[in-house]
Amino acid sequence: MGRTLPTPVPCRVCGDRSFGKHYGVYCCDGCSCFFKRSVRRNIIYTCISGDGRCIIDKARRNWCPYCRLQRCFSVQMNVAAVQEERGPRKPKLTSKKSMAFTTLSPEAFSFASSPMSISSETNPTHELAAQILLVAIKQARCNSGFGLLNRSSQNCILSYLWAPLFLLRAAHWPTENSNLFPGVENTFKYIKHLKLSSIDLEIVENILLCRADLLDDGDQITLAGNILTRALDGLAIRTALDRRRFANILLAMPVLFIPSAVVLHSLLFRPVIGSVPIETVISTI
Repeated sequence: MGRTLPTPVPCRVCGDRSFGKHYGVYCCDGCSCFFKRSVRRNIIYTCISGDGRCIIDKARRNWCPYCRLQRCFSVQMNVAAVQEERGPRKPKLTSKKSMAFTTLSPEAFSFASSPMSISSETNPTHELAAQILLVAIKQARCNSGFGLLNRSSQNCILSYLWAPLFLLRAAHWPTENSNLFPGVENTFKYIKHLKLSSIDLEIVENILLCRADLLDDGDQITLAGNILTRALDGLAIRTALDRRRFANILLAMPVLFIPSAVVLHSLLFRPVIGSVPIETVISTI
């Protein structure tokens, strides 16, 4: 149909007038530009209300960028289309190795800028994995539950559980990744079948990450236990009419540990960070 319609249709994101498709969805120019800017800059937003349920319409679309971006994802705007766009000018010559570092914050890899620390050439799969890990860690730190733990406790837990957290986020990434990440097809299939909303996803993160047994500080242990209890209660309420769904979500936890952290690190992250421990990378995000 092209990008120009004879009669405007409602924007799938905010309801404003749309005269054509942007990134695979009928949306207005404002939401199109917002989505492109957010994806290109890897911006991590935080919900202004804290519950991820802000109203997104023409008048209030600028109030909460977090919920606006989640709305873009929910209507299936195509991240890959943003990344594939090319500007009118020729890009500067950049090696594949340096491109891999641009997917994460400069601080995350400032200690590994030497080519000697990179064990092999990177490719789009490694770059995508690095981007997803960055988003997963940053989003977890902003989680209304896990985010209450202090930085030291977060780093301790994430050093053990970064791999299942990565797989949880990768399964919800708005592009098809199962073909890019061999060996995770069954994990992604199981997680996607649950059809978790943004609120469900935050609850699952809390259940996955709030592991008091991994902490030493008494106050943090108590806090982690309270957050976990609250998350389980919240999930029970949200699945009160479907107890099987409650069980299926909890049974997804062991699935997130397949493949193992060792395998994921070897296949996806070692080509980017070389011999640098991934725990060191996580602590800088």
